[in-house]
Amino acid sequence: MSRRTRWILLALIVALVGGAISLVVVERPKLDDARTAVDERWKPLRASDQLVLRYQALEGALSAFDAAGGSDRAVSKDLHAALTAWGRALRDGGAGTQATAANALEAQGTRLVANVFGSERLKGVSAVTDALTKFATTKPDPVLVAAYNRAVRAYEDERTGALQQPVARALGYDARPALVLGAGF
Repeated sequence: MSRRTRWILLALIVALVGGAISLVVVERPKLDDARTAVDERWKPLRASDQLVLRYQALEGALSAFDAAGGSDRAVSKDLHAALTAWGRALRDGGAGTQATAANALEAQGTRLVANVFGSERLKGVSAVTDALTKFATTKPDPVLVAAYNRAVRAYEDERTGALQQPVARALGYDARPALVLGAGF
């Protein structure tokens, strides 16, 4: 290889490394700010009068479902596991883990509603339908949910931009799920 080719190659490598470093320096604060905004919008949702209260109502509905003879169904077992995962996420996890666990609970809660109203016997048990009604009507403040989901969308826009995506991937800026409340009845 000629001396000139080596210098050109070295200059090219220095330019690439310099460009990558400057991209990280410029984009990392934006990614931090966007992720922090998501985490800050999540905090009010995990308050005792928001999602925690909703999932206590869901736990009550599950207890009524189990007492009415549904404890051997897969929905009961899966919902018990999801409630355990939610408790663990509240205790040990960050906002992303908690949001993922909340979405799993919402899905299982919707599944429980479908199981009850798909069974003539279970939908005739007033303790079960009353507990499900309490769950369906115990919803977090929609303003808080909307603010959190807006922050998630902004973070995803920041995280998945053409220049930001390699930085986000390399530095561990993982996706955060939007909160999707399950369908009531």
